[in-house]
Amino acid sequence: MTIVKHTVVAPPSALCFACNRTFEGNPVACQFESDLVPAVDRAELQGLLFHPGHLYHYARRRGWTELADTIGHDGAAHY
Repeated sequence: MTIVKHTVVAPPSALCFACNRTFEGNPVACQFESDLVPAVDRAELQGLLFHPGHLYHYARRRGWTELADTIGHDGAAHY
């Protein structure tokens, strides 16, 4: 089971999908790939941008419990 984190530069109008805020002032965003989400949701996860540490909240909201539990165990700040 893996979670792969990619750091990217967010476009000016992009929003973090966990907190719905822009990346103004700090354009560094995180994108993720993981086999801990259902196969039908993997493409969705790959296309989303997050502030560092915010994936946990989105995973809980989407009901991706296996991903959320792994992140919670490892520490949300790492994702």
